[in-house]
This record gives sequence, C-alpha cells and structure tokens, in this order.
Amino acid sequence: MSSAALVVLLAATAWAQAPAPTEPQRASQPPRVGVRPGGATPIALDDAILLALEQNNDVAIARLERNIALEDVRAALGFLDPVLQPTFLYERTTSPVTSVIGGAANGSVARSDWTGGLQLAGRSPWLGGRFGFDFTSTRLETNNTFQRLNPQFPVSTGVMYVQPLGRGLTLDAERRQILLSRTTVTQTDAQLARVLMDQLSLVEQAYWDLAFASRNADLQTTALAQAQRQVDSNERQVIQGTLAPIDVVEAETQVANFEQSLATAEQALTEAENRLKSLMLTDRGSALWDQPLVPADLREPQIPPFSLEAAMALALSRRPELSEYEASVAQNDIDQRFYADQARPQIDLVSRYALSGLAGTFIEQPNDPLGGGTTIPPFFAGGLGSALSTITARRFPTVSVQLQMDLPLGNRTASANAARARLAGNQLGRVRQQLEQTIEAEVRNALQAVQSSQQRLMSAASAARNAQQQYESEQRRFESGLGTVFLVLERQTALVTAQSQELGAQADVNQALALLDRAVGRTLERHGVQLQGGDSQSKAP
Repeated sequence: MSSAALVVLLAATAWAQAPAPTEPQRASQPPRVGVRPGGATPIALDDAILLALEQNNDVAIARLERNIALEDVRAALGFLDPVLQPTFLYERTTSPVTSVIGGAANGSVARSDWTGGLQLAGRSPWLGGRFGFDFTSTRLETNNTFQRLNPQFPVSTGVMYVQPLGRGLTLDAERRQILLSRTTVTQTDAQLARVLMDQLSLVEQAYWDLAFASRNADLQTTALAQAQRQVDSNERQVIQGTLAPIDVVEAETQVANFEQSLATAEQALTEAENRLKSLMLTDRGSALWDQPLVPADLREPQIPPFSLEAAMALALSRRPELSEYEASVAQNDIDQRFYADQARPQIDLVSRYALSGLAGTFIEQPNDPLGGGTTIPPFFAGGLGSALSTITARRFPTVSVQLQMDLPLGNRTASANAARARLAGNQLGRVRQQLEQTIEAEVRNALQAVQSSQQRLMSAASAARNAQQQYESEQRRFESGLGTVFLVLERQTALVTAQSQELGAQADVNQALALLDRAVGRTLERHGVQLQGGDSQSKAP
C-alpha cells in the first residue's frame, strides 16, 4: 500500500472514530463568550465557501472595484458623444451716425435682431478626426434708410472636419484613456480572482482550524470526564482500603491538568470560530454571528499526484497575479505608443464647406442717394423660408481647405515621457522574473507542506494507536494489582496528547492541500466557482 493511500485510510478511520459533530455538554465550564447557549449549528465546507462568496467584505470590495473600472470605460468612451449647443440672442442697438451715406434718421440708426443658432460638435472614432456642424438664423430690423430688405432674414450653415496628419493620427489622449480603462477592467478581473482565491483559501484554513479546535475541545472534555471518574473510583477504593489517599490526590491533580487543557481548548475554539465567521459573514448582525458552529464536512482529503513540473505549469497558466502583470504590460505598451506619438509634429488638415442665404421684405427707395438703378434679384424677396431656399439652392457656397502646423523645437517633455515609458517596460521585464520566482517558491513550499503533513499524520496516527494500547495495558495491570495509579494517569495523559496531535495532523493535511490549490491557481475550480463576466460569482452544485 502506498504512503498516500495509508494516510487517507488513517485519516478516514480517525474521523470515523471521532464523536459526532455536536456541541458537547461541559457542565464544569462556563459558557463560551459570544455564543448563545443551545445546540451548535453544523456547517459544511461548501456552505462556508458559499457564504464567503455572498458576504465576504473583501470579495464585495473587489467586485465593486471591477464595476468601477467598467464605469471608467463608459466615462472614457464619453468623448465620442457629440455635443449639441443651441444659442439664442436678442439685441437692440442705437448708433449715432453723421455720415450722409449712413442711412440715419435724426442722427442715429436703430437695429434690433433675434438670432438663433445650433452647433453640433463631436469626435470621430477613426484616425482622431473632429467634426462640426453649425446653423444660424437671424431676424434683423433697422431704420436705416438705405436698407432694401427690412426686415431681413440672413441664414448660414456649414460643416467642418479636422483630420490630424501627424500627432494624434494613430493615438491621442482620449483614445489612450479608453485603451487604459479597458486594460484596467482586465486587471480588476484578475484582482477579483486573486481576492476570491485568497479569501476562499483563508476560509478553508479557518474551517480546518475550527475542525481541529472543536474536536480537540471534545477530546479534552472526554479526558476530563474520565479523570473525574478516576477520582470517584479512587475515593471508593480508599474507603475500601485498597488504595492509599495519595492516589486520590494524584487523580485530582490529573483533573486539574485536564481542566487547564480544556480551558485552553475552549479559547482556541472560540478564536477559530470567530475567525471563520469574520471571513464568511458580512457583519455582526448576521444570524450565525452568535451561533456556535461545528464542522460537518470531515471527508477524507484527496491527495493530488502533482510533480513540481506539473504544478509549476499549472501555476503559470492560472495564477491571477500573472494576468494582472499582463494587464500592466499592455498599459505600458499603450503609454509607449502614446508618448511616441506626442513627439511627432502637429499637422492638421482643416476643411470647411458653408452655405449662406438671405431674404426679406423689399423696401422701395424713391429718393436713392446713390442714384437708383439698383436691382434686387427676386429670390431675395420673402421671409425665413425664402432665406432657407437660397441655402438649399446652394447659391452662396464657401469652400476652404487649410493646413495648420505646430512644430515644437526640441519637444523635451514628450521625448522624456517616451523614454520613461520604455524604461518602465524594461522594469516590467524584471518584475516578471521576480513574480515567477515567487510563484515557484510558493509551489515548492506548498508541495513540501503536503508531503510533510502526510508524514506527520502517519506518525501521529501510529503514536495514537500505540498510546491507546499502552493506556489499555496499564489499566489492565492496575486492575490486576500490578500497576499504580500514577502510571495509569501518565498513560492517560500521553494518550490524550497523542490523540490531539493526530487531530492536528489531520487538519494540517487539509490546510496544506488548500495552500497547494492556491499556489497552483486552482482554488476556484476545485470549489466550482466561476466568474460571470467578472462581476458575480456562482458555485456549481
């Protein structure tokens, strides 16, 4: 039989021989602090894991961090949202005029206009372009005697597009922020997975600590009851004259020693219970917060047949820390691209196409100071509709194309930022080596812990069996008159110590396996936990 199979068999036998998972009656002990009297609540490891997924505060914080990162992506994409800017203006002016051709009446010209405008500006998702659209319409009235249209309705509309040809063509500040925020989402996904693995591993550690503490307290309670019965038996035999009074004193000393051990076990039980509750409950208002807990999932451990090479291959493919690192590398790549682009000259091609229109009420001027003969085309006659028709007819177009350049001399800031991003990339290469080294050290330690805990369990199980046989043999010798009370009590103490060490070794094996799962990155898989879009978790049945 292999050593792993022997360990599993011994563990299963020991758990099967242990008392049922109920809160024992400890009449001589005061109630534990922070738990209500009454029966204990059995809890399985799967239940503890599920509670931690639902209520653990660290998990909730990591989940919120991921949701914040998603909102940052939405915020970064907001630069593509077009901006609509309506404007409304009313203005009335009276200007002094002394010129004979100023069209003044009584030395002044009055003018009033109502203007409405609409501008739409936005960014193109391709190649860093910017576009704009504007429309303006005015109703103008004046007492200028030279005006042939009064009121008149000037209107204008136009479109503009600016296309970067140098800096900003491939990447600009806004698109950089989008890319960075998306890599941050990937990073927070990995961070959420890491927090989940850390917390579930801690839950397992705490669960097996509680399993040991609970059963050790039961063991100490049983030992104390046996010691008390030994005192009663010795007292009867002293009365019968078959034992000396000092034998009663020895038995009472044993009771006092076990009372100390039980008090220590009660303290360890309370601390282990509170540690598990803190990991799987939201706050102290939870229903289980003041309930005594007893582990109900004492299945035999499954020892994985991992070699160091296989464990390392699994760890390098699944550890979330490596996914976080890859997100950092992606962010550095984005920074290098951006700062290299910022070192380029700014060259923008600005194109604009505009249309103007005009219409109004024709005013006859019988005394034209300019000599008359001025003819106004009929399409100018009318109101706002006629003005708009001159736009649709494209009677007065304007086309412009402009090349704008910004040529910084030196541009030391952009060059320094680009060099700094390259240095940060080189630094990340070192971080990768360090991270892999740390992971391998953790995997090695975890494998050694599994191997050593197996060996300790085998030895502890053997020692407990031997101690049981020695105690029973010494009892038989005492009952036949060949032994002493002192030797019986010594054997009893050795038995309780060996049984306690076996329980501790059993818990150590399970804790070592939990640490190995964390080291190779399969904690979530082993517990059936899946990340649903990085935002929620579920546990497979």
